[in-house]
Amino acid sequence: MKEIVIGKSFHTEDNESELIGRAQSGDHDAFSELVRRHRAKAHHWANGFAQDPYLAEDIVQEALMKAFVHLGTLVDVTRFLPWLHRIVRNQAMMKLRRGGPYRHEQPFTSLARRISADQVDWEDVESIMTYMMSIRMQEAGSVSNPEEQIVRKETMETILNLFTCLKPRERGIFEAYFFRQHSPQEIAALFNMTMGSVYKSLARTRQKLQQERIRVFIQEHLMRRRDENASSSKILERPNIYTQRIGDSHFLGSRPSVTYCLWGMLQYTNQRNLSLAEVNALTGQAFSIHIIKETVHIGGPFTLAGEASFNQLLSNLGFKFKVLTYLPAKPNTVTDVIHTAHSSIDRGLPVIVWDLFHAEYGIVYGYDDDTQKLNALDKLQESEVPYDQIGKGKTSEIGLIAIQEEFPIDRKSALLSLLDSVMEHGIDAESRNTGDGELVRGLAAYDAWMDAFRGDRIIPFFNAYNAVVYAELRGYARDFLFGLLDDSEYERDRVWLEVAWNCYKTTANALYELSRLFPFPMGGDPKNEQAVEKAISLLRQAKEAEQEGLIALEKWRDRLKS
Repeated sequence: MKEIVIGKSFHTEDNESELIGRAQSGDHDAFSELVRRHRAKAHHWANGFAQDPYLAEDIVQEALMKAFVHLGTLVDVTRFLPWLHRIVRNQAMMKLRRGGPYRHEQPFTSLARRISADQVDWEDVESIMTYMMSIRMQEAGSVSNPEEQIVRKETMETILNLFTCLKPRERGIFEAYFFRQHSPQEIAALFNMTMGSVYKSLARTRQKLQQERIRVFIQEHLMRRRDENASSSKILERPNIYTQRIGDSHFLGSRPSVTYCLWGMLQYTNQRNLSLAEVNALTGQAFSIHIIKETVHIGGPFTLAGEASFNQLLSNLGFKFKVLTYLPAKPNTVTDVIHTAHSSIDRGLPVIVWDLFHAEYGIVYGYDDDTQKLNALDKLQESEVPYDQIGKGKTSEIGLIAIQEEFPIDRKSALLSLLDSVMEHGIDAESRNTGDGELVRGLAAYDAWMDAFRGDRIIPFFNAYNAVVYAELRGYARDFLFGLLDDSEYERDRVWLEVAWNCYKTTANALYELSRLFPFPMGGDPKNEQAVEKAISLLRQAKEAEQEGLIALEKWRDRLKS
């Protein structure tokens, strides 16, 4: 985030609501004044979560950037401080959450005292450098064993070889911090810069070194391919998806993107006859619903792709899949994605990759080692993606789905696997924390959605996206069940299938009506009292019908098992 400069003066008695209104209309000076008034408080909150002043400063900088971008979503200007606190809290959780993209980003001061060789992440520059710092602090003049000295020497040489990507000033600041162990305050004095600029320089330099290391890994991978006389380029026939475009943000059949891309990938296999409804149903997507409380955040519909149950249900499509889900961009992970794309395309199969051009799944169907680019498309764009841009998209995360081998599965086993998952998902009332807020799923998700309307916390764009996604998913559930009604193999089960089909048809109709009430992407007016009352009524109708549908599916599952 750029340094915030206060342009014109504001009196302390200025009404804060008026200040927020001016900031929402684009007045940068007004926003700067808001930051001046509340930055210390935000740092106090962040430090309470992080327990480290340096990491707290990073959290505050990024939280303020998010606040500036999303200030227009703040409806009740008298709730600015609670709103800002929630942003700081969410940003801190993103930094500190276990398993998230920032799980290695811990404060140097806490790591340096307790890290050991077996704890080092040798793919992460920050982890390596922190380990080198801790060794120097622990030794304090003592002599380590010869083997460890060799490892340290090689590690240091590896890091130093990456320094060619740095500007002289960046290198000087980085060496002062890591090698000479100066504090940020001392570095600020040495280089005549502010403390904030020191933090930014260190963060920017760590990122540059990590990207350089990824580039080196990619080059080593390509050298191995040349040594093996592997093909240097191959492009498959374009996938038959994203052929119709509507507006700038919506494509026919593109929700959710993960199953739409799976359906497109199956066109290259012996399962090409599976319909889009069957793909969505057999992978559990058609029967899923994830709602993030408070705002009904847009991240809810993406959640299932990261759950273990989704990975297990993929085998219902007749293949074993390799799945990487929302991982941080590290050298081995990036080269693993490129290597998998190479080997899969060589076998005539594209791969699905997360966040190619924006935060959705897309398909990679070609490569060229000479230009070091992949041929790819997602819902927004069809173009080439440089190898070293993998993991550098909107989310800075990596996801991959690739077919490994055939996995023959009979229809009954696939259905039982699906129904077990549907039951578990539907009745799960537990919530869990995510970087975007508290998440619930199944029938409890409808209650959370209704509560968000009652609490006047709905963000129009988020709500509209959830409505249109889940309306489409329940439409796939309805169509899938209708197809089973025509299958003579399930004639004895018709009574339960017909009940389930009618229930999911009712749920789909209610959610479609909700999506028309709040059209995507503009979102309508979720604060209009009549619209809110209608929305709650539709969600209650959808939940009650789905609850009855789950009972019918459970009885059908018990029949199949017997």
